[in-house]
Amino acid sequence: MKTKLVSLACLCSAALLAHHGISVSYQLDKSIVLTGIVTEFSFSNPHPQMSLDTKEPDGKLEHWTTEWITSPGRLKRVSGDWNRNRIKPGDSAVVVCNPRKIAGTKDCLLRELTINGQKMKLTEE
Repeated sequence: MKTKLVSLACLCSAALLAHHGISVSYQLDKSIVLTGIVTEFSFSNPHPQMSLDTKEPDGKLEHWTTEWITSPGRLKRVSGDWNRNRIKPGDSAVVVCNPRKIAGTKDCLLRELTINGQKMKLTEE
């Protein structure tokens, strides 16, 4: 029985470390600002995600995906109006985020979010 409990604890610890390895995946010392139009919003566990289209200075369209640190349940506790309909395709978005460490990828870790001119509350701070 003791061996089973130790094995279970090791498995859970490994999964937790793998899931929350943001410093391995993202450049936490670098922030970028993206301005664009929301194309998709998924308010689901374990973390919401939002995709948006941005334009480069040369007019080229780029598709970005943001990963959120917090969970839907925590967002609801921060502000009771968070739900799957809070952000819709077509909304304008300004995102401050940390880019991935892998060059050329178009996804980032969300830090700040403004939708249609309204700064969204993402944490209890």
